[in-house]
Amino acid sequence: MKFAIVGDIHANFAKADALVRRHAGGVEAIFSVGDAEPNRSEEESLGVAGPAKYRKVGDFPEFAAGWRSMSAPVYFIGGNHEPWPALDAQGAGEWAPGFHFLGRSGVREVGGLRVAFLSGIHSRHFSEPDVPPAITPERLKEYGYFTRPQVEELLRQARGKSVDLLLTHEWPSGLSYLHRGDTPVGRERVRELTDRLRPQVHACGHMHAPFRERVGNTDVICLSQVIHGTDAIAVLELLPDGTLKEVPLA
Repeated sequence: MKFAIVGDIHANFAKADALVRRHAGGVEAIFSVGDAEPNRSEEESLGVAGPAKYRKVGDFPEFAAGWRSMSAPVYFIGGNHEPWPALDAQGAGEWAPGFHFLGRSGVREVGGLRVAFLSGIHSRHFSEPDVPPAITPERLKEYGYFTRPQVEELLRQARGKSVDLLLTHEWPSGLSYLHRGDTPVGRERVRELTDRLRPQVHACGHMHAPFRERVGNTDVICLSQVIHGTDAIAVLELLPDGTLKEVPLA
């Protein structure tokens, strides 16, 4: 199985697919690490957190209507900029033809891959309490946080299983990358998933910066946003022995 992983799409699905077609060739699946912003309508785009000047419908309605299609089925998690009210209302499953929302957290089998995933970003106020505060529709950004129960549900589903691919929006902590040369990035709660699940590959986005580092037996692949070009895509192949191998871009 050959598949692509793309960074933050931010409603630019045609550009994301152009990257896949140009640099990956034929793939069987495309994974998105969050901030895809798959807005099926202008109404759904109003549920995306962030300043109004950055909010846009994008080209996803053309894909949702079947006028355009991606190179392969798309499996996406959520970041902090998503139409979260609509995503939560519908839940995991087919979001549009050829697009599948994996959900808030869990483990899924996709084309022979065991994929673990956690949507959203960290907030001390929401992500650490055993009982997180209630989400308020008046504050859209609260939809984009993950919670401790969601992390625990992921770990419960992964118990006793080997994980091939871990998808998170946030980076794990402890990487050697320094933002603007002096600021460490990543979250301890996400690093806990890296260390406990020990996936072959841990892919993430959010920072709009490309970076790779080996953590134990895990290859951490951090991807940029699609408007930055090839820094936003990685291509991997599942070999017959079950090993994941990154493939050079065409």
